[in-house]
Amino acid sequence: MNMFMNQSTYFQRSNQRLLEPQNQSRAFTLTELAVVIVTIAVLTALVLPALAGVANKGGRAQCANNLRQLYVASMMYANEYRGWLTPCTVGAGNSGGRVNNLAFLDYTLYVYEGTANAPVPTNGTYSSFSNLGYLYRNGLAGNGLIFFCPDRWGMQYGANNFLPLLSANLAFSGGQGVVMSSYAFNPRIVGATNAVQNIARRYQKTSDLDPHKLFAVDFFASAGGSSFSPINMPHFREGGWNVLFTDGSVQFSRNVAANNLIQNFVDMETASANEQADQIFNFLELDH
Repeated sequence: MNMFMNQSTYFQRSNQRLLEPQNQSRAFTLTELAVVIVTIAVLTALVLPALAGVANKGGRAQCANNLRQLYVASMMYANEYRGWLTPCTVGAGNSGGRVNNLAFLDYTLYVYEGTANAPVPTNGTYSSFSNLGYLYRNGLAGNGLIFFCPDRWGMQYGANNFLPLLSANLAFSGGQGVVMSSYAFNPRIVGATNAVQNIARRYQKTSDLDPHKLFAVDFFASAGGSSFSPINMPHFREGGWNVLFTDGSVQFSRNVAANNLIQNFVDMETASANEQADQIFNFLELDH
């Protein structure tokens, strides 16, 4: 009898506990909430730089891949034209039927000259193209996105200036429109001095290519009277340059001498800039 009474009492108490409201979760105190907020802030401060570093390396890797593709396309073009590399056609030094003279470093950026705010025609006249633009004209550069370093987005001569790709949205005087790459392509010249302009390119044909020499590099300043500014060097935060060499390899260079020299780089649309750029290219080649 007692056993049944004990079981009955047990079930009554169990049912009572099930019907009773459970203990509510205790709310955070202000001190605990403050600790949580501080912890999140500390973790954010630690993680964000790491994430930014990953993003920077991703852009740098894509930039290097662009340069490799440009090299392959350039060699394919040269194979079609008996070894001749894509020429520069910009500037008075190339008038009268001559091509591939460089008056200023920024002339290596030119891709196309035509009607402002208009798409670049894939069947346009060859005289409208220059440098890497010939690759686009011959169907060797896709939609032209490989002409632009992804880390230049928002900078001068970034891909965003030519959307939808590939459009001559950079307007010059007289209603002219141009497209400019973000890479100094085949920029080496013969006998760079600070008193001579319209100098012939050192590498006119593939047979001219010296082994392990600079063939293209991130463009590092803005044209039109501007001197060097960190915003114009796409990998400035990482302290270096993506460099394409004449053997097709790409290397990220943190050459100290080149980084020091670029701080005092003058307006590139002067003859003296040719000599300074030549020194920078020599330093970048030392890391290869």
